[in-house]
Amino acid sequence: MLAVARQLSPELAARALDTAAARARVTVAGAFPDPTVRVMSDDIDRESGPRPNKMVYSFEQDIPLWDRRDLRRQVARAEVGQMTAQAQAADAELVERVKVAFARYYTSYEAVHRTEDLHRAIHGVAQVARERYAQGRGEQQEVFRAEVETTRVATEIARLEAALRSATGQLNALLVRPADAPLARPERLRPLPEARGLNAARLAERARAANPALAADAAAVSGAETNRRLTDRNWYPDITVGAAAIDRSGFGPPGYQAWIGMKVPLQWGLREAQSREAVAQAGAARARLEAREQRIRSDLAEAVAGFEGSRRTADLIRRQLLPQAEALVRSGAAGYGFGRVDLATVLRAQHDLADFRLQLLAAEFDGQRQLAAIERLVGGDL
Repeated sequence: MLAVARQLSPELAARALDTAAARARVTVAGAFPDPTVRVMSDDIDRESGPRPNKMVYSFEQDIPLWDRRDLRRQVARAEVGQMTAQAQAADAELVERVKVAFARYYTSYEAVHRTEDLHRAIHGVAQVARERYAQGRGEQQEVFRAEVETTRVATEIARLEAALRSATGQLNALLVRPADAPLARPERLRPLPEARGLNAARLAERARAANPALAADAAAVSGAETNRRLTDRNWYPDITVGAAAIDRSGFGPPGYQAWIGMKVPLQWGLREAQSREAVAQAGAARARLEAREQRIRSDLAEAVAGFEGSRRTADLIRRQLLPQAEALVRSGAAGYGFGRVDLATVLRAQHDLADFRLQLLAAEFDGQRQLAAIERLVGGDL
């Protein structure tokens, strides 16, 4: 599912095109500006008589100095790094959504089938109640009570089936399929790592090295710092060189011209404002990077704590509550057939067993959700 989602995701395709466009801008940033070619018709200066025509063919080229081209290339390369990291961040977010959607689909599917097991069990209890009533060993109220419970569980199955259709639609949307497209039966959830192996401090170090959102912010800082240095060079002018050939159309020898020019940086206020803007942008980029690091540390601590809680809850339900509830159900079903246990006790035991199974599914889903969040934050699978 992850492979299909990555292959068909329109967001990832758009990110890839943005990155390709940024790579093309590296070449644009380091190129010389287009030259200027002029063709000019003028009169030949004469003191008397007609003034014949002369043609002047000139060529001008602006030449950036003070390493401006290299700095512009560095800014463009920083943008490529930022776009690449943002594409990786989008991929990580898509992977997280698919993992969570699959876990929701699995738990919804299992919840429907576990509740169907409860429906069959209560239907069996209702059948026993009818048989006891027919034999004169039970009351009619017990039959009605068992049938009401059977209907109530059927309504719960209808609600869970709606939740399953919703989970199916979410997963199909991530796979770019119609919402009602059929999906295979989910086999199993991903195994969870040991909770004691998850250390928030170590995970934060891993996130600092591999989190793509942090990498994008770091690239933005690099680009802003380079742009600040580039803006400082605005105080130093570039030059323009040019040359021209003069054709006097037989009324004199051909001539030549050459020149060099530069712009005088008289707009001090403009350049000071540009410098302040570049410094502010660099400071803002660094602040965003620091804020991202703090947010990732906080999110990691919350996700690790939630994961540990979900893992312990699932283990307690699986190892203690479920075996105890199953034993109680077996004992109650056998006792009710012989009249040693009342109907309310049997129904409560059946419902408790079903509730524990649903609680286990909820804890497993929450653990999968927290695990997917941790893996997105650290930049890879655990």
